[in-house]
Amino acid sequence: MKRFLLPLLAAIGLGTASANVNPEWIKADFNGDGRQDVIATTNLKDVVFNDRGEIIFYHVKATAGTRFIQAKGEGQNTTYDFNRLKSQVNLVRSGSGLQVVLPGNTAKPSTVQPPRVGKNAKGQLTATFNYQQGDVSVTKSVVLQPRQFGFDVETNVTGADRYDLNFSGLARNNNPSTKAVQQGAADVRTSGSVDNVRYAALQEAINPFFDPQSQFKTALIVRPIGDTRFGATLQGGENARLTLTGLTGNARLEVYGGKNELIRLYKEDFLREPGLFRPNVFGDLSLLIAQLMDILYRFVGNWGLVIVAITVLIRLAIWPIMQNQMRYTTKLQFVQPELQKINEKYADDQQKRMEATMALYKEHNVNPAGCLPVFIQIPILAVLWNTMRNFEFNSGLFWLPDLSIPDPLYILAVLYVAANLLSIYIGTRKAPQMFKQQAFIYVIFAYFAITFPAGVTLYWILSSLVGIVQQILINRQMERTMASLNVSRVAPAGGPSVSPSAPKSSKPLPNANQGGQAKNKRQKE
Repeated sequence: MKRFLLPLLAAIGLGTASANVNPEWIKADFNGDGRQDVIATTNLKDVVFNDRGEIIFYHVKATAGTRFIQAKGEGQNTTYDFNRLKSQVNLVRSGSGLQVVLPGNTAKPSTVQPPRVGKNAKGQLTATFNYQQGDVSVTKSVVLQPRQFGFDVETNVTGADRYDLNFSGLARNNNPSTKAVQQGAADVRTSGSVDNVRYAALQEAINPFFDPQSQFKTALIVRPIGDTRFGATLQGGENARLTLTGLTGNARLEVYGGKNELIRLYKEDFLREPGLFRPNVFGDLSLLIAQLMDILYRFVGNWGLVIVAITVLIRLAIWPIMQNQMRYTTKLQFVQPELQKINEKYADDQQKRMEATMALYKEHNVNPAGCLPVFIQIPILAVLWNTMRNFEFNSGLFWLPDLSIPDPLYILAVLYVAANLLSIYIGTRKAPQMFKQQAFIYVIFAYFAITFPAGVTLYWILSSLVGIVQQILINRQMERTMASLNVSRVAPAGGPSVSPSAPKSSKPLPNANQGGQAKNKRQKE
């Protein structure tokens, strides 16, 4: 399918929404200093190392799979355009990251060997850097996970009693929060020097209630691996800096440079660190959903099937709420002709119009508060959506190469619009004007279906399909109830209304408590 659709999309100028970035190393002079740098590019990040293994540029991708590096030519004649990448936010705001500092050593790095880069059997990107600084020999190795923001670093320094590692700045934030916790402690230190740290971090602050920019907030977290021990000096403000101190000989550490977001930190096992991230109530719900998804994956072994299962389970859980809301909407459509007559009759008398409207609602058992369930379900669905868009799905489904990136063929976007238009049509058959108003909104939402991860769009489609089934069942139930009480019967979608025994004029809607009384009242009249 891709072989035929991709050329067609290119021919009409659409291209693809995104592409699955194959993790690889690129060798090129990134900053124009005449020295060869190496660039690790993955779905989640682009990281530029100089020939000493210092990070000079680190971009966290807001949309996974986005390509910021353009290759020109083939083979040995390949050149790269980094202008688009350079225009993005750099996690290392100034200076460089992973910079080895030798106290008292004023010699300049020399005898720098070309970096050795490659990819191991697990698909991890590996690189080794070697250089001399006076009498000191520095070897630095990095292992980058293609589907994670975290990566491992190992430094080996000989000829020096101790050394430090510098991480400067944090993205676009001039005043990130600084944190560190000692081994065996739970108290969070936010400034000064901390010995024997469990972790040290620079984080962009997030509004705990609502933050529309939360998807763009980042964090830099460092923690030791194995028996490695070091301290940390925290410096905030405009020149924010995180310095790891007291390192000796061979040291191993784990570095997280990515989104300062609950689900991502959970998936990469940083959420367990004390004081690092405090979720609110909605965050706790997101975490429960993420844990449930992990459990389901152990049984089905495919993230696409997990999305299907979790969507159905959540929709079934809120079925009663949705059912009440849909019944309310359906009843409103059936009494709409009577409401229109009331509005025309009492156009100049608001008090009588309100009294007549409430009397009509009471006669037909239409609760004016029936729309409240929709506000109850919104937080639940929002939590589920937020979990989906931050979850890392490391597999594809059908034509989709990766559920963590947008659908490159736009098929899901088309299905999303079609499913929602069908849902609106079924729910507003008695009010064509409502269909026109709501349909326009979902056509606009097609843009988000194009840019969001395929897993999120798949969830939207499945959720809409479950809602369609629910609306059809409710419509049929309403039709059977009306027919049994000899009230106007609604024809199938697209067909005319049928009234085998009732007059063509609108009649009161049946309800469980007042149906018999209303019928007797009409007979007496």
